[in-house]
Amino acid sequence: MKKIKEEILEYLFREKKEKVSVSELKSYFNLENFDEIIKSLEDEGKIKLENDFVILTDQGEKEGEDIFEKHEFVEDFLKNIGVSEDFAHEKACEIEHHVSEDKLKDIHPLSELNTGEIGEIVLIRGGRGLIQRLYDMGLTPGTEIKVLRQAPFGPIEILLRGYHLALGRGVTDRIWVKKKS
Repeated sequence: MKKIKEEILEYLFREKKEKVSVSELKSYFNLENFDEIIKSLEDEGKIKLENDFVILTDQGEKEGEDIFEKHEFVEDFLKNIGVSEDFAHEKACEIEHHVSEDKLKDIHPLSELNTGEIGEIVLIRGGRGLIQRLYDMGLTPGTEIKVLRQAPFGPIEILLRGYHLALGRGVTDRIWVKKKS
């Protein structure tokens, strides 16, 4: 039941509506024990029921966002290694429920590392063109990089395989790294 509860919270977060009708949710998920699951989510303080509408609480919104972000991360990772978009989406729906928060909390965009910090590239999120361009520059998963300098709203200079490289903020937001101690 945990998985379906997470799917409902993710759906509510993803839809970004103020309210979603109970009948819309029931129709979308088509579950025999739907009423029991909704009651359980309400008892856990993750949703509120008002008339015929389901509204996420702050706690429910946070959990929905966490599941949504896990899904996006896993899907991007799978696409990054060459899996088709449809297959990546399908598998991300299965995998997202097994990824623990503590595994993801150490992974950040390169733009969040401070000067002097070292990270190992885990994933590059973006279109095939961007990913290929960064791979061609040597920015590949498993590669260690060090942040040398940062302009306040400008590029970040990194040390990569003995070379200095300046990357724009938009690009560094798409390069996900695991911080090294």
